[in-house]
Amino acid sequence: MKPPETIDVAMLAPCGLNCMLCYRHLGKKPCPGCRARLSEPDEYQRKCIMRSCVQERGLFSCAECADRPCKRMKVFGKRYREGYGVDLAADAERIRAVGAEAFLRDQIAAHTCDLCGHQINMHDGVCSGCGTQHPIGKGRTHA
Repeated sequence: MKPPETIDVAMLAPCGLNCMLCYRHLGKKPCPGCRARLSEPDEYQRKCIMRSCVQERGLFSCAECADRPCKRMKVFGKRYREGYGVDLAADAERIRAVGAEAFLRDQIAAHTCDLCGHQINMHDGVCSGCGTQHPIGKGRTHA
């Protein structure tokens, strides 16, 4: 999938992940993002604790929360840091500093394949266009 020409800030998940770089969005049947299913039954909405918490507090993302990082985000952040090399705490600081749109734009630029121009999946580092493995996500080299 080629990077979008315009940035939709609704593709920033409440937890701070970039839905446009998720394996589910870049797959054969693209997921519309974590915020797209607001019309779905409460059962779906309860599956994401961070989304529910952000909605209850009237925030756009966890980056805006005065109580961050909470215990939930520490556990979730550790999973993404160790499993995929994604530092959600640093990302939250970046979102607060430059805003959601600039953050998403920077991430997309960093996750665009230099061989074919498609987006690279943040989870396993595989290009959604040519299938090239990049040192991102599970595909990164460990020091």
